[in-house]
Amino acid sequence: SPPSLTPKYAVDRSIHAILPAPLENCNSSFHTSTPRPPQHTPSSEDGISPITERLHRLHGTSLLLDASTLLRLPPSTYATSCTIFHRMYHRLSLRQHDIWSMALACTFVAGKVEEEPRPVRSVILTYSHLYRRRRLRVGDDVTNYSYGAADAEAEGTATLSNEEKENVLRHVKPMGMGGPVFLEWRDVLFQMESVILKTLGFTLHWIPDSHPHKFILYFIRVLEIEKKEVAQDAWNYCNDSCRIDLCVRYEPEVIACT
Repeated sequence: SPPSLTPKYAVDRSIHAILPAPLENCNSSFHTSTPRPPQHTPSSEDGISPITERLHRLHGTSLLLDASTLLRLPPSTYATSCTIFHRMYHRLSLRQHDIWSMALACTFVAGKVEEEPRPVRSVILTYSHLYRRRRLRVGDDVTNYSYGAADAEAEGTATLSNEEKENVLRHVKPMGMGGPVFLEWRDVLFQMESVILKTLGFTLHWIPDSHPHKFILYFIRVLEIEKKEVAQDAWNYCNDSCRIDLCVRYEPEVIACT
């Protein structure tokens, strides 16, 4: 039988609305009304350009992906963390909360929602590790690609190879649980968790059932597609869709069909 297109839970669409797609020629029947016109977000109303906002969303979801991988969270938890992340920045501006704090809390909250919780210490140590990797720009070609002002932090490592950078990371001791840095990260995590829950109305339990992935195999069977590569490609596209805010602009079955 096909996946149910009717949500199992009552969802407050005044908070969790399906927003208009940014394309002017998009079929409006896929969307519900919203107080903001297409392409308007709290960040754009706060003077942040669409390109800058898109780059911040991509950066944030890359953190969510790396953290989910290191914490060995299932793909559904990563998708849930991305949904929470995108919905938050359709309610709040980037000027109010930075993407690192938001991503940190999204990973933590998504683990609880998906019943795959990770200890506070594990989440904090994972993000502190990612922070060191990003500052060292492991895997980046510092000489050919610029991050603007952020390059100043990588000047001392520009001559190091990736292997040498990895060696530097291996010799960094994890922060102690009672230290001031750890306590600061912990406070930020708990504060942002509270912001997420209050902003999204404490109703996140429906998100795991709203991912497009659950429709993929059903559509493959209905269309009688025998090539496994097609199903795998469709699954990969669904994973890639988490990087941008399609999850707040289209219903999951529409994303799966596309």
